Amino acid sequence: MTTNLKYELQSLPGATALYARRDGWWMAAPDLDVRAVATLMHAHQARLSTISAFDLPDGETQVIYHYLQERQAFNLKVSTHSNVLPSISSILPAADWIEREIQDLYGVEFSGHPHPQRLIRPNQLEAGFFRATGGAAGRERS
Repeated sequence: MTTNLKYELQSLPGATALYARRDGWWMAAPDLDVRAVATLMHAHQARLSTISAFDLPDGETQVIYHYLQERQAFNLKVSTHSNVLPSISSILPAADWIEREIQDLYGVEFSGHPHPQRLIRPNQLEAGFFRATGGAAGRERS
């Protein structure tokens, strides 16, 4: 089933070629349709492991969706556009809190999210405080 999944992933809108690393399969596809991926992964009984994010120099955010299926890891890198991505939480409920964390920490809006309220961000901080110059993320890089 994993072979079919690899082929199907590469045929989705915005997809690029998968490449193998020691830690699984990777795809760098800035314009990948993340809702189509979530639907496909759900159909193949893949599990959303987590979602991670990194701020990019152009002000956008790289978001990596980490899935597991049949002992294979699939890591799919996408980029935000105006710091917005569609939410996948209506397809994969496990994404709910992870998307809200990324919203709080990086200021990414997940359009269509059913519960867009802050999750971990204190009231006095604006969304995206990890992106701020001199903020937590900025101090780590210095």
